[in-house]
Formats: sequence, structure tokens, C-alpha cells
Amino acid sequence: MLNDMIGLARLSLTAPRDGARAVLSIDLPRQALWMIGALAVVLSVIISQLSTLLYPSTAMGPMAEMLSNPALVLGAHGTIFVVTVLATYQIGRAFGGRGSFDASLKIVAWMQVVMLLVQAAQFVALILFAPLAAMIGLVSIVLFFWIFTLFVTELHGFSSAGAVFAGIVASMIGIIFALSILLGLFSSFIPGVPQSV
Repeated sequence: MLNDMIGLARLSLTAPRDGARAVLSIDLPRQALWMIGALAVVLSVIISQLSTLLYPSTAMGPMAEMLSNPALVLGAHGTIFVVTVLATYQIGRAFGGRGSFDASLKIVAWMQVVMLLVQAAQFVALILFAPLAAMIGLVSIVLFFWIFTLFVTELHGFSSAGAVFAGIVASMIGIIFALSILLGLFSSFIPGVPQSV
């Protein structure tokens, strides 16, 4: 099973549309998909916290306080995962996409796993040779947008990957703006988050 997972991850990295088709062909119940996504989020937060222990963050102010609180980091990652699933489904369907909610969940959950593997490689590089970790970090940003764009294109049956990429960027900007407003409105109710956020 591990070999199958590694093979699927390799396919997703080298030929994302083929990887997306392979992922979509796997039959898993919705509960299992949520569990896979949640596990990937938890492991990602653990790795990020270990990385911070090795090389403390240089962030200042509210961001530094948030990064030093694992519960808040986990909550933020979990929220991003759920919002990404909903946005992938709802926005895609609004523009004529054919992907179902479960298929969207499947794609986003697997995306979490793939990026977790990249993050794990970055963590190993951080231990062995820090400059390489920084390079992997930059490459991972490009990988994320490239893979996610082609995953969504395949999921919803869109013809233009360029239009999908533009839609993803625009949606991310809108979602980040909306979440920032909500965080500002409700920061006084969240322990550990300064009200000035």
C-alpha cells in the first residue's frame, strides 16, 4: 500500500492530470476522506512546529504570537483545509464545473498529502543543509499552484488550465480578505490572538 501511495504521489508531481484521474478513481467514503485530510493537517502542523524549534520564526507582533501557539496554528490549517474543499466545489460548480463535493474533498485531501510529503522533504533538508530547505520551500509554492491548478482542471472538466489558475488566485485573494475581516471581528473571542489583528 505504501508503494502505491508513493507511486501515486510521484504521478501527481510529474503528471498532475493523470494523478488527479487516478485519485478520483479511488473509492473511499466521505468520512475516510475527512480523516485523511485531517491527519495530513495535523502532521503538517507537527512538522512546522518542529521546524520552528530548530529555526525560530523571525515574525514579529501578532503573527509571532500566533505561530508560537500550536492550537491556533492547527485551527488555522484546519480552517484553510475545510474552506479549500468548499471553495473548490462551490466556485468550480459556479463556473460550470462538473465535480461533486466528494470528488472535491478527495482532490483537496490528496493535495494535502502530496504537500505534506514535500514539507517532510523540506524538514529533512532543514536538518542536513538549511539553504536547500529554503530552495525546496520556494519550489513547493510553484508545485502547489501547478498541481492544484491541473487537479481542479481535471476535477471539473475545464478546458483552460490558465483560466483555472487565474480563478484560483482570485479566489484565494478574496477568501484571505474575507477571513482577515472575520478574524478582526472575532479576535476578541479567540484566546491568544491580540484584538488589534
